[in-house]
Amino acid sequence: MVHSENNLASDEIRTAFTYNFPLDYLFYARNVTIVGASPNPNFGAGLFISAFRHSNYPNPIYLVNPKYIGKLKDIRGFPLFASISDIPDELDYVICSIKAKLVPDLIRECVSKKVKYVCIFSSGFSELLTPEGERIEQELIEIIRGSQTRIIGPNCLGAMCPKSGLTFNPTYSKRKGNIAFAAQSGGIASNLCEVQPQQSLYYSKGLSFGNQIDLNCLEVLEYYGQDPDTDVIGMYLESTGSADGNAFFKEMRKITKYKPVVIWKGGQTEFGTRAAASHTGAIAGSFNIWKTAVTQAGGTFITKSQEFWDALQLFSRILPTNRFPKGKNMGLIVAGGGASVEMADTFSTMGFKIPELQLNIQRKLGMIFPSVNTSVRNPIDTGAMGTLIDTVIKSIKLMDTDLNLDIIVAFIPINWISIIERTGAQGYVRSVARSLGRMSNKLTKLFVVICPIYEISEFNIKVSLQFKEALWKKYVPHFESITDAATALNHAVQYLRYFQNHR
Repeated sequence: MVHSENNLASDEIRTAFTYNFPLDYLFYARNVTIVGASPNPNFGAGLFISAFRHSNYPNPIYLVNPKYIGKLKDIRGFPLFASISDIPDELDYVICSIKAKLVPDLIRECVSKKVKYVCIFSSGFSELLTPEGERIEQELIEIIRGSQTRIIGPNCLGAMCPKSGLTFNPTYSKRKGNIAFAAQSGGIASNLCEVQPQQSLYYSKGLSFGNQIDLNCLEVLEYYGQDPDTDVIGMYLESTGSADGNAFFKEMRKITKYKPVVIWKGGQTEFGTRAAASHTGAIAGSFNIWKTAVTQAGGTFITKSQEFWDALQLFSRILPTNRFPKGKNMGLIVAGGGASVEMADTFSTMGFKIPELQLNIQRKLGMIFPSVNTSVRNPIDTGAMGTLIDTVIKSIKLMDTDLNLDIIVAFIPINWISIIERTGAQGYVRSVARSLGRMSNKLTKLFVVICPIYEISEFNIKVSLQFKEALWKKYVPHFESITDAATALNHAVQYLRYFQNHR
């Protein structure tokens, strides 16, 4: 919503949320101020303006840049001021996009104005590994000491919340989800927004907090832990920043008794640690110590992006249905002998078991499938009948009655269903996903789908997005490879064991 200079937030907008916690004033900010704004929509502060236009943020947005006073009355429809002191409003959230050497004076002005949160988008601080960069950071800490103003960053993107319209990414999905993330890297925070449709990741809240000189991972973890809109917490960290490490892991131990906490630790090697230092000024700490501490606190320890996305997606689908895998016994269904062998090898290598189905179930499956080019023992090889969704569903329902299974995995390559959709069966893809979803809701066991794309084409990508979205809506986890599925499911089993032992 574009606001005129006199269009301040209405009382109705200002009281739309109950502010019970300090960070509510960030994620449900009643106004946003962007310092360093310019008419250029493709650089710096201009990207934030584009992001808020995309999100239809309903509250006032104020722009600050003395350079344009007398030349422009507004920028892209938003009112322009020479300084934040000139804005006739109490300010909740200020985004700073000016040179590092100018930031201390801005922060002094924010303290005087009693601004609640300042996101310092600017770089040029301790991540430079120079005395001057570190000096400016220390100056900022001293300026806010004892004040009502909190700093996010420096060197970060700030907060996003689909429920309130707060954002930092012009392309993020407005769909509300149950995952809350925090990232020390602005690039990784942006990636988490940009992979949303491909990975079925939808958020309650998100935060990029950079160097963490003030607001830190401990405070964010505490907030996400009590947030009723959040079922799953994911964090990319290079260090604990200004937080006490022991307190951080102690808080994690409390939260993992009722919510999964997924930690992706950056700086795993000598070279990664060096990169982290020049990225956010982080003292990364021992990788092995981090891994042990996270695991002992019940967290899920992650080492790469796809693993992070998969764990978040799996937990976000399991929590609302409370369908955690009770063990590691797998039932596999796939069309093709080679794929069935790969699935069995991959899952067994990861510690899963693939027991033969009970004889009475094998007999019933034998009445469904021909004896040639199929198998009903486990994995089930459906042969050419794998494209007959009713037959696949009937088979999965029989597998669900096997007392020796904990998880059922269907292997459905996108190429197969896209061929049928392309050759005239319009709506087939969504129909298959919805049918699988309806069936999944009636199963007693966790059901997941592996849906790789073997031929990359515009049509197949479109089909893949349609298929994944329909599965997501029915709370069916999906993965792009067998290894991805095995890794994520292993994390889910480990978390359930911790959860059961620490309730």
